[in-house]
Amino acid sequence: MADPSHILKAKEGTAAWNLWRENEPGIVPDLGWANLKGLVLEGAVFAKSSLKLAFCKGCSFAGADFSGANMRGVNLEGCDLRGAVFRDANLEGAHILGADLTGADFGGANLKLANFDGAILKGADLTGARKLKASQLFSIKNLENLKVSEGVLEKVRNQSPHLFE
Repeated sequence: MADPSHILKAKEGTAAWNLWRENEPGIVPDLGWANLKGLVLEGAVFAKSSLKLAFCKGCSFAGADFSGANMRGVNLEGCDLRGAVFRDANLEGAHILGADLTGADFGGANLKLANFDGAILKGADLTGARKLKASQLFSIKNLENLKVSEGVLEKVRNQSPHLFE
């Protein structure tokens, strides 16, 4: 369960959140199971935080840093995640439907069973992402300039040729 004081800090906005993170480096933010729906936290630093099963539908996290975060089962449906960094994050079972992930970095992230249906992955970097299956990309909205292994890309091309037209 989320720490109520951490939820309140997140609701204060990016500047307050990042200052708190900077001033309290020993604290591991716990936003697990939190309802953060619709928050605007662009450029926020969530590195190594817990967002396990958090409800973040419609949030704006453009440019946020989720490196090493536990985001298992998080709901990021319809979120603005342009340029977000998910390096080594655990996104197992995450719901990322319809999210804008343009330019996002997933290097080393665990993407097992993450649902990207309707998401925009234009220019995103999935190179080095772990446990990603091509079938997770069959129903995305845009994969222009997507960086992913050639094997995965070939399977997507065979199953969803309309994405390459």
